[in-house]
Amino acid sequence: MKQATFQKLNTLLFFVTALASYQGALRGIPWLGLIFFGLLVAVLLPMTEQKSARLFVALAVAAVGFGTDSALGFFQVYRVREEARWLLPAPFCPEWILALWLNFGFMLYFFWRLLNRNVLTAVTVGVCFSFLIYGNAARMGLLALRPPTVASLGTIAVLWAILIPLFTRCAVWRFAGGPHVGSKE
Repeated sequence: MKQATFQKLNTLLFFVTALASYQGALRGIPWLGLIFFGLLVAVLLPMTEQKSARLFVALAVAAVGFGTDSALGFFQVYRVREEARWLLPAPFCPEWILALWLNFGFMLYFFWRLLNRNVLTAVTVGVCFSFLIYGNAARMGLLALRPPTVASLGTIAVLWAILIPLFTRCAVWRFAGGPHVGSKE
């Protein structure tokens, strides 16, 4: 498969998995994003040249994201609606947010090139997406941000401004040295 087609397929499945995570949590099936992530991996991993590196980055991002979101829950920066949880009790990161972290980590296979342009790019993406993701989840009623809301979102944004550049460095370390989709090797 050509690189451009593979990137489009990855992007499409990235958005479908993110949507399944949100919609599943809204409808009382917070594990739906994990199912879609499993399907995404089953479809895309066989076409990936750096399979173990791609899985490593996804799992590393998910582990750090899980720890970060669990800490945010522990310190009550936000509280997840009980219907939006499955097996993991509060204050642990709920399954649908874990699916979002796995999804992002898996897609760093492509996104690292954009995010690695300079550290400001990764910081800006981190801040913007923290507001979009958590603000959207709060508007949907999936979680409640501790008042004042701007302080809670600011805390999350600072963490993401640190994490996204770190995740980008991890991806560069794992992907930049080996063959990548579309390479001639």
